[in-house]
Amino acid sequence: MIEIHTTNYHTPIHCIICGTQTTDAEGSVVSCSHLVFLGMVEGVEFSIYDNVDEDDEEEYECQYDAQLNEFRKELDDEYLCIHVDVPAPSFATYCIIYNTHNITKSTDPVN
Repeated sequence: MIEIHTTNYHTPIHCIICGTQTTDAEGSVVSCSHLVFLGMVEGVEFSIYDNVDEDDEEEYECQYDAQLNEFRKELDDEYLCIHVDVPAPSFATYCIIYNTHNITKSTDPVN
């Protein structure tokens, strides 16, 4: 999985493949066929994986780190993870993972 980090938290994030506005930087999430995961320290907002769950007994930050580590092991470089870090005072962080090899190829000629 390729990972990039940004502190540009106040700008909406769009899917790099289809252009769908995945998040509006206000907490709204819109899925597209390329979105795999959107999670933050406070919990998972969207995931295509059934095994991503929230265990109430474990601290949220530990869960978040464990999920990211599992994705790092399981996902190849055809997945892109964008880490968004919010500076002080909140120090919030979230990540969005896209499947970049889930691209529909058109057979129509380009005019």
